[in-house]
Amino acid sequence: MRIAVLSDTHDHIWNLAKVLTQTKGEVEAIVHCGDVIAPFSVGMLATSELPTYVCLGNNDEDHIGMEKKANTKFTWIHIGQQFGEIEFDNRKVAFTHYPKLGELLAKSGEYDAVFYGHTHVSENKKFGRTLLLNPGSVCGIIDGKPAKASYAIYDTKTNSANIIEVK
Repeated sequence: MRIAVLSDTHDHIWNLAKVLTQTKGEVEAIVHCGDVIAPFSVGMLATSELPTYVCLGNNDEDHIGMEKKANTKFTWIHIGQQFGEIEFDNRKVAFTHYPKLGELLAKSGEYDAVFYGHTHVSENKKFGRTLLLNPGSVCGIIDGKPAKASYAIYDTKTNSANIIEVK
């Protein structure tokens, strides 16, 4: 199974549209690691009709509006929960917005893969058997400056991921 892993869209609907086009027919689910930002971006993400798992980030404010724009295939991990857990093809996956929590979850050894966001910088490494993945940012901005926009595709068969540039 192939999963699109996104983070830090920050309402960049143009890049989000590109990601949805690039992944159409290539993935079976989407995990978003927070900072989608506004309900209209959630509405665009919902057009994929794929099972979509979203944790809230530090800039996600209109939680109720975002939930109203989501389709019925969305699973929300609210800010008070800090991280979500999913199982894909017998792979136990955790996802969060925050890097320190992501690293702690990866080091726990309880998961096959841990996804996180927040930094806007992609990372793809292993702690023992656990993959720790930051897909970078869909918005393509780091510290207020233009940067590479990216997302990742996670493969449950190999427990590995590829970082993909938004084009």
